[in-house]
Amino acid sequence: MPLKIDLENIVQGKNDATNFSAQLMRIVFKADPGNTAKLNLVYPNLVRTVRQFMVTGEVLDLPYD
Repeated sequence: MPLKIDLENIVQGKNDATNFSAQLMRIVFKADPGNTAKLNLVYPNLVRTVRQFMVTGEVLDLPYD
């Protein structure tokens, strides 16, 4: 499932997505800046997708890391 679809499902409150990227997105939403930076080193597209949504509301369609 693409990052875009995972993010849209999370934002809409659909909790049925239990794949790794959806779970990791939930963590990024809750992470403090220091831990977000650490996650960004390994999963830059996923973190960028979540951060872009948090700042602008835009849903990016980036490939998996």
